[in-house]
Amino acid sequence: MTSPPAFSLRPPGLVLPRIMGHRGAKALAPENTLASLKAAAAAGVTWVEFDVMLTSDGQPVLFHDDTLKRTTGVAGAMAETPLAVVQDLDASHGFGRRYGRRAEAGFRGRADCRVPSLEQTVACLLDLGLTPNVEIKSSPGLAKETAEVTLTRLLGLWPGDRLPPLISSFERESLAAASRVAPQWPRGFLAEKLPADWRDAMAALDCASLHLYWRRTRKADVQAAKAAGYAVAVYTVNGLRAGRRLLDKGVDCLITDRPDRLLAAL
Repeated sequence: MTSPPAFSLRPPGLVLPRIMGHRGAKALAPENTLASLKAAAAAGVTWVEFDVMLTSDGQPVLFHDDTLKRTTGVAGAMAETPLAVVQDLDASHGFGRRYGRRAEAGFRGRADCRVPSLEQTVACLLDLGLTPNVEIKSSPGLAKETAEVTLTRLLGLWPGDRLPPLISSFERESLAAASRVAPQWPRGFLAEKLPADWRDAMAALDCASLHLYWRRTRKADVQAAKAAGYAVAVYTVNGLRAGRRLLDKGVDCLITDRPDRLLAAL
């Protein structure tokens, strides 16, 4: 396999899509599953965000929570459960709590709704023509290890002639590890609210983009980040009015559970 191409982080910098699917397309199919990636592609997006955690035997899988219960209905912690068990779990549990039992019934028991490995995910992404925003979502105490294992594995899976993945995290330790393992891939600095030291932190981690919680995103913050050469994304935007306001503030990318709705109107 060829080595990933060098990637210019700042400027001209990272070019993000206007609309990006969140956890695949969380409102259209169970989050962080192959079904959700397929739903995002069917909606028309070219980029998707998803979360990666490690199983007890150190295998990267798509999952958001430290515990298994919310999406699989099974008690236990991800960090205490091996891949062989995790991959048999149906991640459509809980979809009905938010989107209705009838909606959940359409996904229950499907093979593409089981918790996917990183290898299965990459194969699906390549088949669908999607570029990933890989959020390192580690269990407590595993920020560095999760990033190192995930990036090392991903370097061996992602073709060198494809647009490189964006690696994002709330954990600075994860971003630092990502910069060591895959310095040529862009990194996204995640924060619920812009921290006072964002300039120094993003420069030290050589980040390409800033990702903020949409309700706490101020126009002045967007302007400052863009003036510094960073792309700006916000999460998780599902309303059209909110989306328009954020784009008017200068936000580059809306990360959404409803890519179908936002793509059609924005």
